[in-house]
Amino acid sequence: MIYGNTVGVKKSVLKRLEDLTENREKNYVVDEILLNEICAVSDKINREICVFISRAGRLLSIGIGDNATVSAEEYNIRRSTDKLSGVRCIHTHLNGSSMLSQPDLTALHRLRLDTVGAVCVIGGRPADISFAFIAGGGVEMVRYKDFLHIDHSAVFKKINSVEKAMAKPAQLKTVKDSDRALLVCVSESGAEEFLKELNNLAKTAGTTVVGSIIQTKAIPDKNFCVGSGKLDEIRALIVEKNADLLIFDNELSGLQLKNIEEALGISVIDRAMLILEIFARHAVSNEGKLQVELAKLKYTLPKLLGQGKALSRIGGGAGTATKGSGETKLETDRRHIKRTIFELSERIEKLKREREMRRESRQNNQKKTAAIVGYTNAGKSTLMNALSKSSVKAEDKLFATLDPVTRKIWADVGKEYLLTDTVGFIDRLPHELVDAFRSTLEEVTQADILIHVVDYSNPSMLRQYNVVLDVLKSLGAGEKPIITVYNKTDKIIPEG
Repeated sequence: MIYGNTVGVKKSVLKRLEDLTENREKNYVVDEILLNEICAVSDKINREICVFISRAGRLLSIGIGDNATVSAEEYNIRRSTDKLSGVRCIHTHLNGSSMLSQPDLTALHRLRLDTVGAVCVIGGRPADISFAFIAGGGVEMVRYKDFLHIDHSAVFKKINSVEKAMAKPAQLKTVKDSDRALLVCVSESGAEEFLKELNNLAKTAGTTVVGSIIQTKAIPDKNFCVGSGKLDEIRALIVEKNADLLIFDNELSGLQLKNIEEALGISVIDRAMLILEIFARHAVSNEGKLQVELAKLKYTLPKLLGQGKALSRIGGGAGTATKGSGETKLETDRRHIKRTIFELSERIEKLKREREMRRESRQNNQKKTAAIVGYTNAGKSTLMNALSKSSVKAEDKLFATLDPVTRKIWADVGKEYLLTDTVGFIDRLPHELVDAFRSTLEEVTQADILIHVVDYSNPSMLRQYNVVLDVLKSLGAGEKPIITVYNKTDKIIPEG
């Protein structure tokens, strides 16, 4: 019942604490008698004291720490993946402040406590008291100046709202401009370079990057991608940075996504999801929007995992055509997505045939074609505008241009070309995107010549150069004549 540092504590004091185990008032977060007693004893023995109280108001355990802190972690609490523990922890602070510490907030998340409360002890009496609640991946805190001012009903309502939010089924999240993102990379080598590109992707999506974490690991953990120790580090950083989005550079399985979100209580996406989100924002044409939607559905389908309400049964039983357990919501969602994928594929195929007819018309006119290719943000659209005197959207962002644009240019008298600006390539481009945009990328395979734009100022120039060549080979365009154009040379700072 009583645990922790009890060395040197008189038996009479321990007996005084044990007497507190009688039934408490359940309509209070902590009742006044219990609060007064733990503050008086804490001041007397110069050690912090914490109490664990059930939702029924029963005092479950009492912990005694040193004069600086008492560990809530030592108390074994039943933990659930989709709800709170049903236990609240109230403890004393002898440092003159009720401000909750980082260990307090870590215990709140790890043990999934209903709330953690800290009461400032002055002269053996309770003074101000603060409460913390899980809020996404962070915390929400409220402070009262004394016991009489505690709004107990408001605290219980907050606990209920937190648990309702936790019970919602896991879903693939979208990125909001207001998101504060933490970046995570698990790699045996090259993590810094990977995170730099991920940082650029995150900023292109509109998020504010507030920190990053690297784990040097050859094989990511099959359940959480990161190890348990690194998971704790991420949890602490989420609280410290008030982050509400976690972006992994690694591709995550449906199980990993579900496990990480449940463990950290924060929205989680991986690199591929982030790229899909950027594509969704930048697609302009009807075909481009259809292609992005198709890619997102193809990526989502294998990651669907039932959880909580998502696994509730529908159909079957009274009032339905058939009897039995019915069909899971998960199965219904999967069937709906498969049907939508089929319909989108049909619409894109129709648009593809229309594009092929236009391409054949151009070929009948015997006009040579050239396609601008390159790594994303290498300057393809800028070159397009310079050569064709057009106004294709050109920004210093990744994937600023998604829809292919074709313009006439004249290399000389009687030498007319059709120049096409294509979507930028990127390392580890989700294959769902490659498949969805294959009809658009066929502009590359049908071109007579390719103009490969390379960002000469980028430290990763060689890697990006090879990525583009690899993508061209995968499209069947690796043997086409290529003119390599080195862009952004003006950004290179001369040595000396």
